[in-house]
Amino acid sequence: NFIQIINFFMTKHEFDRLSEKYRAGQCSPGEVVLLEQWAELHLRLQDVPDTGEPDMLKREELLWNRILETAGLRQGRRKKFPWLRIASGIAAGFLLVLLTWRLFQGPAAGGTGPAAIVGVETKNTGNFQQVVYLSDGSTVLLEPGASVVAEENYGRKTRKVRLEGEAFFDIRSNPEMPFLVFTGDLVTEVLGTSFRIRPRAQQKTIEVSVVTGKVSVYSGASGSQRKKDGVIITPNQKVVYDTELKTIRQGLVDLPRVVVPEQQKLGFSFDEIPVDSVLVLMRKRYGVDIVVGNKAINSCAFTGDLGGLDLYRQLDFICEVIDAEYEIRGSTVFITGNGCHRGH
Repeated sequence: NFIQIINFFMTKHEFDRLSEKYRAGQCSPGEVVLLEQWAELHLRLQDVPDTGEPDMLKREELLWNRILETAGLRQGRRKKFPWLRIASGIAAGFLLVLLTWRLFQGPAAGGTGPAAIVGVETKNTGNFQQVVYLSDGSTVLLEPGASVVAEENYGRKTRKVRLEGEAFFDIRSNPEMPFLVFTGDLVTEVLGTSFRIRPRAQQKTIEVSVVTGKVSVYSGASGSQRKKDGVIITPNQKVVYDTELKTIRQGLVDLPRVVVPEQQKLGFSFDEIPVDSVLVLMRKRYGVDIVVGNKAINSCAFTGDLGGLDLYRQLDFICEVIDAEYEIRGSTVFITGNGCHRGH
């Protein structure tokens, strides 16, 4: 049934899986017949004129050369598939479609890119968040419209997933098997942590923010396996990846959270306490690097209640009292100023 054949190949995972088996010479007789029928249908739909066997064979050879260049295969592999010696028009039609598919997918550098991840896809088609439980105990919280593909052998030798859309990950720790998320060209690699990936289509960026643990974020388009264009981020830090320029910018999240629970229980009210001591507690509470440009600021006395305020409002309060200013440079807070108010 030609309609069934079309529906079959409309499934991206199934098409990719079958084409991989075809290139490896592992297709069953039934799958070979299915490929032949589909190729014949495609050829008819494309209404490719029959220009004679010599021209079609030449076209087939050119298509093979293009496919081999794209997929990184040796031309000798072609001899493993005797069924290709059937009607040259059918073969050329199938090869044309396979070439188009591979060009759309793009080459997967080192076999680790998003196109190389084949597995079961879970898509959130509802209006609420959906929890996806992975086989190793990790969880993925998908936002509406988002989807995740966990590779077929997930948890055996590697832990790789492909993400489209926004999701929050809570990953079970496994130092021997890193967890990798592929989002377009961006690769997020962790051992065990919780983090969020948020693509922003209008800005043409992908944002990765960390809640707990450490995350390595790098561009899969960098090419070299030893030299990655990326950074390592920790809690309350984020990176913004520009999908067009292929650049990564590091910074602080919009609303830093307390990362040390014990610090949350402690009061945050101060009475004539040196600013240096206040900043030490803030560094512990938020896990954020705070640098003071003028050492004279450290000895300024601070009085005030910072409880109930977020990090940025606390910094505003402190700087107002000691006559200073702060700015965010990457993931670090820099405090500058001449010293204290008169009388301090």
